[in-house]
Amino acid sequence: MSDSKSELDVTPRPTPHLEAAFPLVDHHMNEPAAAPFVKWAGGKRSVISQLEPYFPDRISRYWEPSLGGGAAFFAFHDRMDRAVLSDANEELVITFHVVKTNVDALILRLRIHAEQHHETGYYVEVRKEKPRKDLDIAARFIYLNKTCYNGLYRVNKQGQFNVPKGNYRNPNNCDEPRLRAASKALQIAQIKIGDFERVVSPSPHDFIYCDPPYDGCFANYQSGGFGDEDQKRLKKAADRWATSDSQILISNSETKMIRKLYRDSGYRTNTINGQRHISADASTRGSIQEVVISNHVKRQ
Repeated sequence: MSDSKSELDVTPRPTPHLEAAFPLVDHHMNEPAAAPFVKWAGGKRSVISQLEPYFPDRISRYWEPSLGGGAAFFAFHDRMDRAVLSDANEELVITFHVVKTNVDALILRLRIHAEQHHETGYYVEVRKEKPRKDLDIAARFIYLNKTCYNGLYRVNKQGQFNVPKGNYRNPNNCDEPRLRAASKALQIAQIKIGDFERVVSPSPHDFIYCDPPYDGCFANYQSGGFGDEDQKRLKKAADRWATSDSQILISNSETKMIRKLYRDSGYRTNTINGQRHISADASTRGSIQEVVISNHVKRQ
């Protein structure tokens, strides 16, 4: 991935023909609280209350380098002055950037996907597409996320999305109020593409929350996955970040490898009860033990 894509520049594009067919409605009066607008394996919505004591009451600059669905950012964005959100998944990052900068046009595209969803073969045709414009990439990403089997994002070794269609009678392909709330929250954020090692450059008093693909769990969010060596790279990166006097919080699986990796390094570890709602294997869904790793004391 080239450095030129590390900071996206998405310019809103007028779409008068779509606006005439599907006029936008002002839903600001009924806008919900900001929340993830895509499903994501390992998402943190179910454990936000357990993570809350680790987040300061006020955060000058927030970093989240394994963004996923962004549940932690959306839950605590009103505590933040600024945020830098990033992920190695390029299509995910493009989608977040379009939600931030061009939500009206995105909603129009999603309405068209929703209208055509039940046509025979439509899902498969969209899955095969390789759009080049950011707006089309984002609309395709959200549409597939909302209609694929179990909301699972998975790619093969060639980086091609390969999840079959889900059996949903009426999928919510265009959640306009949620998209607008997310767009409003994202106005404080820079959104970047890149690996955590390259993107995060903290200053004193920054807060970094990293929620990587978990050890021993599904990790095919991108070609190449996220294996043991990546977990070790993250630990070394966290050690570097700690020297800047930043506060660090990392979520991961409760496994021997993770416990050993962070043992005797000045980190505090605590166990929380997580929920795995999305998985390729139904037998692995349900309650799981997770570990949170920090270099600071949580609030009581």
